[in-house]
Amino acid sequence: MRDFRSLNMLLIAFVGVFLIASPVFAARETGRTTLLSKKESGYGRTMEDDDDKCPPCFNCALPIFECKQFSECNTNTGRCECLAGFTGDDCSIPVCGGLSDDNDKRPRRPDDTNECECDVGWGGINCNICEEDSVCDAFMPEKGLKGTCYKNGMIVNKLYQGCNVTNEKILEILNGKIPQVTFSCDKKTEGCNFQFWIDRKESFYCGLDTCSFEYDLKTNSSHYNCKDVQCKCVPDAMLCGANGSIDISDFLTETIKGPGDFSCDLDAKNCQFKEPSMNDLIETIFGDPYITLHCESGECLHYSEIPGYNPPSKDIAMSWHAKVILSLTSMSLLALITFVSFYISKSTLFKNGTIHLVDEVETLDESFLKSDNAAALSFENITYNVSSSKTDENILKGISGIIKPGQMMALLGGSGAGKTTLLDILAMKRKTGQVTGSIKVNGSDIPRKDFTKLIGFVDQDDYLLPTLTVYETVLNSALLRLPRSFSFAAKQTRVYQVLEELRILDIKDRVIGNDFERGISGGEKRRVSIACELVTSPLILFLDEPTSGLDANNANNVVECLVRLAKTYNRTLVLSIHQPRSNIFQLFDKLVLLSNGEMVYSGDAIRVGEFLRNNGYRCPSDYNIADYLIDITFESQGAKKRFAASSPSDDIEASAALFNPSSKKDSVHPALEDRTNSVGSFNQREWEHFAGHRDEIRNLLSESSDPQAETVGSMNTKLLNNKFKEGPYFAELKFDIDTLIANHEQSPIQLPQSLKSATFLQQLSILCSRTFKNIYRNPKLLLANYLLTLVLALFLGTLYYDVSNDISGFQNRMGLFFFILTYFGFVTFTGLSSFAMERIIFIKERSNNYYSPLAYFISKILSDVLPLRVIPPTLLALVVYPLVGLNMKNQAFFIFIGVLILFNLGISLEILAIGIIFEDLNNSIIFSVLVLLGSLLFSGLFINTKDITSAAFKYLKNLSLFYYAYESLLINEVKSLTLRETKYGLKIEVPGATILSTFGFVVQNLAFDIKVLGLFNMFFLLVGYLALKLIVVEQK
Repeated sequence: MRDFRSLNMLLIAFVGVFLIASPVFAARETGRTTLLSKKESGYGRTMEDDDDKCPPCFNCALPIFECKQFSECNTNTGRCECLAGFTGDDCSIPVCGGLSDDNDKRPRRPDDTNECECDVGWGGINCNICEEDSVCDAFMPEKGLKGTCYKNGMIVNKLYQGCNVTNEKILEILNGKIPQVTFSCDKKTEGCNFQFWIDRKESFYCGLDTCSFEYDLKTNSSHYNCKDVQCKCVPDAMLCGANGSIDISDFLTETIKGPGDFSCDLDAKNCQFKEPSMNDLIETIFGDPYITLHCESGECLHYSEIPGYNPPSKDIAMSWHAKVILSLTSMSLLALITFVSFYISKSTLFKNGTIHLVDEVETLDESFLKSDNAAALSFENITYNVSSSKTDENILKGISGIIKPGQMMALLGGSGAGKTTLLDILAMKRKTGQVTGSIKVNGSDIPRKDFTKLIGFVDQDDYLLPTLTVYETVLNSALLRLPRSFSFAAKQTRVYQVLEELRILDIKDRVIGNDFERGISGGEKRRVSIACELVTSPLILFLDEPTSGLDANNANNVVECLVRLAKTYNRTLVLSIHQPRSNIFQLFDKLVLLSNGEMVYSGDAIRVGEFLRNNGYRCPSDYNIADYLIDITFESQGAKKRFAASSPSDDIEASAALFNPSSKKDSVHPALEDRTNSVGSFNQREWEHFAGHRDEIRNLLSESSDPQAETVGSMNTKLLNNKFKEGPYFAELKFDIDTLIANHEQSPIQLPQSLKSATFLQQLSILCSRTFKNIYRNPKLLLANYLLTLVLALFLGTLYYDVSNDISGFQNRMGLFFFILTYFGFVTFTGLSSFAMERIIFIKERSNNYYSPLAYFISKILSDVLPLRVIPPTLLALVVYPLVGLNMKNQAFFIFIGVLILFNLGISLEILAIGIIFEDLNNSIIFSVLVLLGSLLFSGLFINTKDITSAAFKYLKNLSLFYYAYESLLINEVKSLTLRETKYGLKIEVPGATILSTFGFVVQNLAFDIKVLGLFNMFFLLVGYLALKLIVVEQK
């Protein structure tokens, strides 16, 4: 519009020069004479020459000052806010340089030249038109964003144009002087400004308001229409009063009112300016309907602002490639589950069909089961000491005994007498204290490694898998421990025989059960535990309180089975027992009576009554001899009594308490007290007994370091111990032991060295089968894991459905991945309780040589990996990935699954290692929580890892499994994406790599992170196995 006004002014000027020259020049000369009579101010006003007054400072708020170029006046500062390309107090001075600098900092055009030197990348009369993209970077709202110099000519935000007037008549009239127009529009303010220049000197300027901006896509043309137009001359400029020029100020001010119209053909860059008054003048004088121009334009934009630019939208519909990948993955997972299930179902432990008995003689090695391969066990002077920093405790003191094949020995005594300790030592269990003495088989020393091949050991408690049946439990022992040369049918036959011997064949298909699921009874469980040891036909069988916790009937059944085993198969049985019934006591062949770790009696069980009678003790005929033995040897804490008489009467009373517990009031056995008092001469005989042993008793008491700590039970123990060792019973025992040792060459023990048990692979297969069967029959944990994973996957897929490719979408991805990792991290806590329940079973089976720790560890990993560490992440990925719309390019889906599996496996191995190291479940849970929280803290979400300056904290970050998994998931998903965000009115596109680096992640670390996850898996595998091998061992 300004170009057209300038042309109109030129036309008027030339018309005035050629048609009305004389009057105009006369008036002009008169005006100039008037002006010369005054002083001319620097701001276009005149003042009277008054040396007594200083001119006022420029203040656009005062009416005597005005802002040029229709610039706005800042009433706060009194200065004009200049348009781009102008400076000075009143915005009348053109500047050079480039539009990227502030007007005040741009160099002013020199007064002696019309040329303006622009910075590189800028052009135009006042250097406002961009020519290179690089100069537009300064206009971007954030550092790092790249700008684009848009030169199409269609306004987007603020357009700058420089135009040459192309009307031929106007060019002729100016006689070689070049008319030009600078034109700028601001779409936001709906206003435009232009300046008319002749030979690069401004003549007049115009302001256009209330503008509308249109674009015709079909013709590629722009159309700007401004309702209001106003123009002003630059004083003393050409056409505005310069020497030899006319002054069109009044025409511009009073005639040009608008509307103005500016249209351009953007392809040819030819433009037209139309304004009614100016059009009339141009048509009348020059014959052209309007002013024509050829314009160059430039506007700095972000590439996303360029008209016609459409950012590529995210594909909502899943591509066929993605569908194929998801379908193949689902089918592969299903095939894997089917194959593994089928393979395991073929394991020998799953063969529960009809048992086909075979001829034992034909199938089994005769040397393995023949009864003449028997073992006599002798032990002499067994002592056990436990030392600590404070005390040195003597648990057992010189225990001796002997038992021959076909016999059953009972270790009898009250609580704390040392029965279990002696049993463990005889079975050569690992003890924490110091053991001295000798243990011989058939009179010969047997190395512990070979000794364990001869024996079986049944613990006091029944440690059995509750989901297996009776038959499967015993078969598990047979498959693992019987020689590998035996066929499966032969092993089945042996299991059948043992079940029949123990009278539990009729319940072979019933599950063991536990406190939560009903199974077999306690007595039946005890016989199952015994059966697990009997399948190997041990020469010596040790049993720790086999009747504990059983009722009288079940206890009697168990002991009868043991007696029948000893007699029928010529086996040696040693058991500890607390307080057997009289009918059970009568079944024992040998008896070792213990009290406070001392041997009160060791020999034939049937002769213990004779021993007591010979030493002044008589058990009533209707009283349980076992109870009586416990009573006279048990040290009651409430019965402490100093046994130091000061008078004969005190001695007599004390002797009655020592030699005849029934002579004092007995609240526990009142019937026994009545029976004893009914015998008239009984007390008299005790008096006589005491009189004959007074000196012996006093000598015994004097040996005690603390007489006041002695009790009636301890007195009995010491007295009887001395009597036993000094009497004929101990001499007979010593003779039998010496005889066995002397004749050891006549009955050498035959060690089954050539009969090796199951191979490592067989152990692994059987253990895996057993574990999967346990999972199959108790699928609550497995199904809960799968169901929770599916529900969570659907929830996350719905919550993050079709995540966008912008900054908020990046945040959503971060939250999604972090939540998934946290879920799988804490789900692994189930491994703690699982191993805690299996720990005691593993210790028991390991001590009984069922399998190697490595076989168990690998089976534990395999049975845990597939169902709980591979399938759940794959299920979650198959559901979440398509719903959320995650990256399906460049194998990103498979990398996602792989990272989840590696992380899930790694964190589960870490938690398992903690569970192995800490025996107490509560301690392992607490430590695991601390480890996971620390790993979460350094995952990269809560703190930018680039901000970690402490070396110690950097080291902790390097130990975080969450960090490597989290970084790899984000890199895999985001590195190839371009994230888009509308900011500062711009549609900014940011590479995903830039966002990742901002959050402290390294885009090149994807392969490195996966390798580190693999190394973590290997490390925790090694730690877990070493802890299992070295820590989880039987210590008694």
